[in-house]
Amino acid sequence: MKKRYYILIAIFSYLFFTLGNVPAAKVISLVEQNTQLPIKLYGVYGSIWNGGADKAVMQGQPAIDNIEWSINPAMLLLASLAGEVKASIKEQNVIGNVRLSAAGNFSASDVRARIDAAVLQELIQMPLGEIAGVFNINIISFEANPDGLPAVTADINWKNAKFTLMETVDLGFIDLSIAPGKDNQLIAKITSSKGQLQLDGKASIDNNKAYDLNLRITPEKNASQNVRQSIVMFARRQADGSYLTKRKGNLRDLGF
Repeated sequence: MKKRYYILIAIFSYLFFTLGNVPAAKVISLVEQNTQLPIKLYGVYGSIWNGGADKAVMQGQPAIDNIEWSINPAMLLLASLAGEVKASIKEQNVIGNVRLSAAGNFSASDVRARIDAAVLQELIQMPLGEIAGVFNINIISFEANPDGLPAVTADINWKNAKFTLMETVDLGFIDLSIAPGKDNQLIAKITSSKGQLQLDGKASIDNNKAYDLNLRITPEKNASQNVRQSIVMFARRQADGSYLTKRKGNLRDLGF
């Protein structure tokens, strides 16, 4: 039994060593010739296990630059391709662990990024207003779902948050905690501090992009009169001086 075990280990070690020295450019070129990949890699270098590419382009999406990967060969024993990937989008760095199973299921974990608000607004094509500040994003887990919303657990911190429509509002620090909910929903809890407005609420979205928002807004002492008057346009004043807004709709109607 031990002899058979050692033989298998030797065979796998040889295969890993052999594949590990195959240039990544040759493998990717072969794959591109025989399949219709939705993404095109340019300037590929290194090996399958440790390599990278200067650029990746997908139709209709911003280019991904400075890609580096480090694949864990042992995951092949579990019929998966997994490893750490580093890249940048519009000069914003992203790093995380990704996994692609033999069945084509994609997942990711421990994905971290620091993105300027103006760049994020451009990426999501936000139709109204302007935002400023910096987003610190930590995606704890991500499971793609071809039939609907992905399962996402994430923490997002919006530092020095500002929103400008008619007037600039200083929102301070906004924390957004995202987790899967019932019936394939995504639930986001929102809190804020050190801004002109204190935010506290919850939002949900389902597979059909239908959303449900329940948000309490409390003006701080430094909130201008114009900001206070603007809140009345979309929220109802409460006895304690806060304002409550409840909205239901579909993100498609908002341009998303």
